[in-house]
Amino acid sequence: MYRQMKIFDFIEKPPESERRLPRTQFEQLFEKVRDPVCLCANCLCEFCLNNAEQSPGRVKPGEMQEPCFNCDECRVYDGDRRKQNQQKEECKEFVISDYGVKRNRKEIRMVKK
Repeated sequence: MYRQMKIFDFIEKPPESERRLPRTQFEQLFEKVRDPVCLCANCLCEFCLNNAEQSPGRVKPGEMQEPCFNCDECRVYDGDRRKQNQQKEECKEFVISDYGVKRNRKEIRMVKK
């Protein structure tokens, strides 16, 4: 018995092994650092406006909206083995800081015709 073809039957789907997983919020905004020296390099908190633990100069005074203390409870941030790994690739409270914006601007290239 024959079946009627649907409109999208002719499109070949990639095999399971080639399908990309949904990208995290971090991967959408920043490129992951391979073999980072600073273990916090691939964490959203490094580029968040609300990170209370950021080094001076990354967030301007008065710019922080609601302070976040995620790093206080993170094993990676201070090396305390009693704490959990709190590195974030997704965060609903994330607001990109000027530092993060400037870092992304370095990757933008102007193409002239």
